[in-house]
Amino acid sequence: KPDLASVYRHTHHLRSPPPTAKPDEPVIEANPFLDAFIAIDEDGSETITVEELRNYMKKNNFQESFIKKWLKMFDLNSDGVISLDEFCEVLGLQMKNARMYRRKVQGGLPAEVTVISSSMAEWMQVIIVETVRRASGRFRDERDISNDIKQHLDAEFGKLWQVVIVMGQYFASYSHEPEMSFFFKLGNRVYLIWKTPPP
Repeated sequence: KPDLASVYRHTHHLRSPPPTAKPDEPVIEANPFLDAFIAIDEDGSETITVEELRNYMKKNNFQESFIKKWLKMFDLNSDGVISLDEFCEVLGLQMKNARMYRRKVQGGLPAEVTVISSSMAEWMQVIIVETVRRASGRFRDERDISNDIKQHLDAEFGKLWQVVIVMGQYFASYSHEPEMSFFFKLGNRVYLIWKTPPP
């Protein structure tokens, strides 16, 4: 008997193509599984804990077996946490598209982000802010945060990304690829992020 994820992958690939997206934004289909992930992941950390599953279960009057089913299906390393990476792997989705979908569902940039300067599509700005948030949650030292952000952006959008974190006044002179520069303030830090032209 096929599991729910297998059924999803089969039906998902049989759907008719969605309407054409804007030139700078990938096409993303409606996805009830991602809708559920977004609803459960209330803090936007791209991870779902047992507590979040239980809260969602109670809100929707689901049975206790709901938690066990989700952990069995999506918690691939059995650590009690379902990451977006695990979720996408099970469903055969690309992380980039899953993040794009989340942005479409939840809207644009978070209210706490102050854009200083931008030459970049909004969907990429949202991904960068999410990357910054994850790195800031994992590390305290600015050097570690900037390194983590750079590694993720290099892997997702290709090299070479530059990441500068400042607090207070700054001056900058730099060159970047077209539509690949984003400066913003989040919390008490200012993030200067851009992609340099290939050598």
